[in-house]
Amino acid sequence: MRRLALLALLLFLTACGTSDDTVEDLSDRIESDLKALDAVSAVEVEYTTGMDYRQYLKVRATVPDRAKADEAMKILRRDYWTGTGRRVDFRVTFSSPSGAEVLTSDDIKFKLGDVVEMEREHGPRSTAGELEPGR
Repeated sequence: MRRLALLALLLFLTACGTSDDTVEDLSDRIESDLKALDAVSAVEVEYTTGMDYRQYLKVRATVPDRAKADEAMKILRRDYWTGTGRRVDFRVTFSSPSGAEVLTSDDIKFKLGDVVEMEREHGPRSTAGELEPGR
C-alpha cells in the first residue's frame, strides 16, 4: 500500500512539472546576447520554476560602469519583449569588476509608455508560450 501511495505521489509531482521551453529559450538568448556585448563578462542566467507555475530568471553579469549596465538592461528588455508572452519574474544584478553593485532590478515590466516604445522599436509583443491572451 505504501508503494502505491508513493507511486501516486511521484506521478502527481511529475504531472506538475512546469518546464517551459519558451522561457528556457529566452534564458539562453539573454545569456548569449549579454556575452556578445563588449566589456560584459561573467554572465550567468539561471532559470527556475515554482510549483505555482511561476517562471523565474536570475541574471547576473559583470559590467565596467552604469552606462554598460543600462545598455545590457535594454538588451534584457528587448529579449523579454520579443522572446515570450509569459510572465517571468526577474532578478537582475550587474556588478563592477571590483564587486560593487552597479544596477539591480527586481523585475522587468512594461508600462503603457514602454509598450508604445517597444512596439515602435521591436514590433508587437511575442505571444510565444502565452498562457492567457492579452496578458
